[in-house]
Amino acid sequence: MQRELARWSMRPSTRILTTRRGIRAAGAVGAKRGLASKGPSSSRAVTSGKPAVVWQVSQPLLRRAYSSLSSSSTSEPDGKQPGVFHQIQDIPSSSSSSSGGQHSSSSIATITISNPTKLNIVNTRILQDLCTVCEELSNYDDTSSSTSSPPLRCVILTGALPSHGKPPSFIAGADITEMKLLTSPAEAKTFITKIHAACTSLRRLPVPVIGRVDGFCLGAGLEILASCDLRIATQRSTFGMPEVAIGIPSVVEAALLPGLIGMGRTRRLLYLAERIDAREAERWGLVERVVETTEALDQGVEDWWRRIADMGTGAVRLQKRLMQRWENCHVDGGIAAGVEVFAEAFEDGGEEARRLMGERFLGRRR
Repeated sequence: MQRELARWSMRPSTRILTTRRGIRAAGAVGAKRGLASKGPSSSRAVTSGKPAVVWQVSQPLLRRAYSSLSSSSTSEPDGKQPGVFHQIQDIPSSSSSSSGGQHSSSSIATITISNPTKLNIVNTRILQDLCTVCEELSNYDDTSSSTSSPPLRCVILTGALPSHGKPPSFIAGADITEMKLLTSPAEAKTFITKIHAACTSLRRLPVPVIGRVDGFCLGAGLEILASCDLRIATQRSTFGMPEVAIGIPSVVEAALLPGLIGMGRTRRLLYLAERIDAREAERWGLVERVVETTEALDQGVEDWWRRIADMGTGAVRLQKRLMQRWENCHVDGGIAAGVEVFAEAFEDGGEEARRLMGERFLGRRR
């Protein structure tokens, strides 16, 4: 297997691993996301039009090959199939305190939600892949300990670059065509629990997660963003929770919103399906920073992860664990209640939801 993987080495310090879902050109995400990538850049990595979760890990000095998912395919990359991949490269730390004196460098991971022809909306497959990737990242240090690789310090979550003619989007919500097929409380509960599982997998990562937003951040996308630790957005980004307009309540990690923006503003988003721009989101506390351009966005993300990488490794992880306990004192009960309420919305077989989805969303696409 390793001999097969080595065939696709792009340069001595970068190696791409195939997975059961195919692979992507590794340089693209780093180049587009400000991760000091020097490998070949190809927009096919995140704009192939196929839904996927794409991820990379940046770390100093290639010491090993570490696969994100169980690899069973060694087919050549063709840029057409959806994929999950990671890249390993140098990310030097600027402070000797960055890893408790044990390492002079750090590992930074980037996860890209890729469904660019549909504004990066999430479906069951993407949600499941996101959970798998987060599980692998949660175990990253255990896997790398035998090679003395530096610890994972930060995770960056972003959306794929838009397909030609499409507006930019972080995540424009959940797949309505999939939700429209729900006909019972049991089916509804199964679907919404997958969104909750994806959000939980992000919240439980042992290191800070930075949400990098450019464009639409709606519905499930905003719930996923709320599950990040820090949020930065371009000024052209738009935020909202449109669920009630299509006949369903906003649930699961929408329960995080009152802690970020207060109950009154949460009601505005949820009751009125109101959308707000990035500057308003910053004033509300929904995002921590707004910048004008994607270049400034990349720089802002890099500034944050470099600062995190210069802090004590153990201290940052302990702080995140404590922050989670503070959140969970209020959130878990709200999420459990939300799952039940979402299921109740389909006690009539999902008739109202399907009607509104068809009238207000799917009808516009014909």
